[in-house]
Amino acid sequence: MYIRQKCLYSFEDALKMQAPTRLEKSFLTLDLTPFIKKLPISYHGGPDGYDSQNKLRAVIAAKLEQIPTAAALVRRLKSDPVFRYNLGFEVLGSVPSEATISRFLKVLTETGILKELYCALVKKAEELGIIDTSSVAIDSTKIEAYEKSKPRKYLSLDGTSADWGVKQNTDGNKIAWFGYKLHIATDIKSELPIALEVTPASVHDSNMALAIINQVKENVKTHPRYYLMDSGYDSIDIYTAVKYDHKAQAIIPYESQRSQKAQSRL
Repeated sequence: MYIRQKCLYSFEDALKMQAPTRLEKSFLTLDLTPFIKKLPISYHGGPDGYDSQNKLRAVIAAKLEQIPTAAALVRRLKSDPVFRYNLGFEVLGSVPSEATISRFLKVLTETGILKELYCALVKKAEELGIIDTSSVAIDSTKIEAYEKSKPRKYLSLDGTSADWGVKQNTDGNKIAWFGYKLHIATDIKSELPIALEVTPASVHDSNMALAIINQVKENVKTHPRYYLMDSGYDSIDIYTAVKYDHKAQAIIPYESQRSQKAQSRL
């Protein structure tokens, strides 16, 4: 015989007795209203029947919970009533489809709302003392494309589409991949990202360094004193710009004797 214990409390009452989850704590500190107002008017009320603020919470939760795809997010929403409830969706109601989440993500990207939200979070973290921007590390990492790889001769090379990249891993071995490259500046203390940019995989790290440094300057009030980078960023232009334009010091391993002599003249 299959016997289940009767519930003494409602679903909501039972949740209130539990310690707040990381998601709950995150959403209690986030005011998403200003970002929702920037959506096209047709999205304010949710053209697909789902509140846009709940969908934005779902997008943020996917990153916090390391949910890799829209399909995986929908599966989690369907199978986890607590997760669904914390995002604002009805416990016993339906959830957005994969197509709905994908369309919403596209709108967020095209309107620049995701980037604005990210910059606002960086500023908030600095205000709360979570990040200490005195020293910042800059590096890049590979992002493999979901689409099927193509030979180089068939690539569009339009500056935004996926292409082939080559990079040395931590063991010094060269690796190749088809997709994109994430260029990122990270606060040394908290290891949290404070600036980032995605490019096709073939874009060299050094070509994005100054753009990332400019983003750091825009995103935080206290400008860094030190920028730490690997030898892939060993360029006289970077040393010069960091020292004279940003009043900081670039700490980069020398890639060649010629670079060492050039840097010593600064």
